[in-house]
Amino acid sequence: MLSADADSGLREGESFLAELAADLTEDGRFGIRHVRVSESAVTVTNEAGAIILNVPIADLEEAKNASLVSGGRLVLRTKSHEDIVAASYSLTRAQAFGELARGIQQLAKGEEFNVNLVQQKIRCDKCGRLLPEKDGVCPNCINRGKTMLRLGSFLKPYKKKAILLGVYATGSTALALLPPKIQGEILDAFNAGNREIGPLMQMVGLWALVLVGLASIQVLSGRLNTWLGSNLASDLRTTTYRAIEFLNLNYFDKKPVGAIASRVTQDTDRVWFFLVDGLPFLVINGMMLVAVAAMIFSINWLLAIMILAPIPLVAFISVKVWKPISNLFFRTSQKMARVHMHLNESLMGIRVVKAFAKEDNEYAKFKTRSEELRNANIKADQTWHTAFGGMTLCVTLGTVIHWAVGGTMLYRGQLTFGEFYMIHAYLGMVYGPLQWFASVNNWFSRAMAGAERIFEILDTKPESALDGGDVRKITGQVEFRDVRFGYDKSNPVINGVSFTAKEGEMIGLVGHSGAGKSTTINLVSRFYEPDQGQILIDGIDYRELDLRSYRNQIGIVLQEPFLFNGTIADNIKYGNPDATMEQVMEAAKAANAHDFVLMKSDGYDTMVGERGARMSGGEKQRISIARAILHDPKILILDEATSSVDVETERKIQEAIQRLIAGRTTFAIAHRLSTLRNADRLLVLDRGKVVEEGTHEELMDRKGRFYDLVQTQSAVNEIIGIGTV
Repeated sequence: MLSADADSGLREGESFLAELAADLTEDGRFGIRHVRVSESAVTVTNEAGAIILNVPIADLEEAKNASLVSGGRLVLRTKSHEDIVAASYSLTRAQAFGELARGIQQLAKGEEFNVNLVQQKIRCDKCGRLLPEKDGVCPNCINRGKTMLRLGSFLKPYKKKAILLGVYATGSTALALLPPKIQGEILDAFNAGNREIGPLMQMVGLWALVLVGLASIQVLSGRLNTWLGSNLASDLRTTTYRAIEFLNLNYFDKKPVGAIASRVTQDTDRVWFFLVDGLPFLVINGMMLVAVAAMIFSINWLLAIMILAPIPLVAFISVKVWKPISNLFFRTSQKMARVHMHLNESLMGIRVVKAFAKEDNEYAKFKTRSEELRNANIKADQTWHTAFGGMTLCVTLGTVIHWAVGGTMLYRGQLTFGEFYMIHAYLGMVYGPLQWFASVNNWFSRAMAGAERIFEILDTKPESALDGGDVRKITGQVEFRDVRFGYDKSNPVINGVSFTAKEGEMIGLVGHSGAGKSTTINLVSRFYEPDQGQILIDGIDYRELDLRSYRNQIGIVLQEPFLFNGTIADNIKYGNPDATMEQVMEAAKAANAHDFVLMKSDGYDTMVGERGARMSGGEKQRISIARAILHDPKILILDEATSSVDVETERKIQEAIQRLIAGRTTFAIAHRLSTLRNADRLLVLDRGKVVEEGTHEELMDRKGRFYDLVQTQSAVNEIIGIGTV
């Protein structure tokens, strides 16, 4: 099959469906190999363009990826069961080659070539820098203008309040200009020899009224700004949380929970801080800068030009350090997310930490992450303080120029004492806040970095739309038609599975760990969707059904039941919040939970604790069964519901399960194979395929794969029994 022909390897009139560059040679060295796929063949060429491999699609049985320590290989299996290594690649190209293998597999089966070869980005397309996260935001290339406009879109529900805030800002700026002018006129009147008390008191009274008006506007605008900023941050927080809730499970498989949670907490807090404190400061003092400049020019244009000359220098420094400081603070936020992630993980796994006496190890890991955060903070803040010092120097130059040039004009009579004082006061109103524009830039940089991380979540494609499909009551018939699915597309966990579960039938899923049992029920639950084939519910492809309506008709009892931090009654009612207390108790009785609930001090009002920590394993399991009973699903999934409880508790749970499955299509995975005796049919899975199917008795009589599993488990149980004597 090897070929050294110099042609393209294409048939006449044919074109390549896909092309990928592998970055390793056959001996594992860095080098380019081009893998091209057409409808008729898989062709591999070297850097010079010479064909080194040409395998006809007609000769292929399957294509897969073999994972290696630092990369992988694209392996083609022929119909004569020969494995051919088509290309080797590093980890950076593993995702794309996984998709390519899936496409080759489609062609080998005579199906349409349909893959997505877009790889996760690890570098910024614009500047080429490494991204903090795959497919993440480049802090160096954030378009802050667009980000601000997008944040501004959250203002739409509060448009009138925002306009009123602008009016307050304008009024505050206008009133703030009056006191220096009043003071200057008082001084000029004194220098002119006017010693009358009456006019002085009038001017002082006007000054006092201006101060009262200014204070009143500041109170009103401060209260309104706090209300508006807090509402915007709350909207942003809830919008982000809702977007997270509707993300595909694939997203949670790739991202740590702590890093995701920091988007809702830390990043929204940064945006809130800027909206409440930074943005008003920026707007008001920006308006003040323009107004004061106009006032100074009206007094003496030449002096105004000279004393305001340092302002462009301040602006230049601010712009120059903006991006570097922004990048540093973005990096700080990444380090903070890692601290949150470790803290969240270690606290959730505190029992495991203590069981293995690994407190010191976890402390060492946390200390390392904390020190990384410390170093990032130090670098960011020291850079900012250096820039702030330079800006402070520029600001003080304006005052020095005023005293030098303005003082000379005053001595020569070109400027009155009142005008000199007015300019001095106005300079304080401009240059004082101007020193803090770098600080606002700091807030702004942090807020924009946080906002971009939030918008990254909002822009991530959610799972299939919850609403909009066919809304119907299902009867519970489930059919798999040649279903193929893999978390890594090139290595399917489910590979060509076909079966039908009739309405009200109980199907037991059996097989070694990794055989595809949990993946099958994940597909039934539509947590993931098939890469190939169809899953039909009552004869309809379930992708055409309304997802919310479909999931509302599914009940799940997990191996490790999750209880929310609330009362027992709240947890039972989780799937049916409108249920009455009588219905809750009926469900609890059916789940063999009523008796132990009544023994609790607060009965059904007993708090279960975080993740159900105050309940035993058996109690949590029975509460979850009661929850499923009250939910009244048409399709029920039991994921090893009795694997971690004692024999007596298991007996009670089994009784509850028998009541639960009545009239429902049930898929059950059981740790102890004997618990599946009552199943209507058992599906024995091996490497993603159904290798046996039948009742418990039929499969035992057949003495095949299921029989071997039962015998192995019986032998293990005997060994355990001997060891516990």
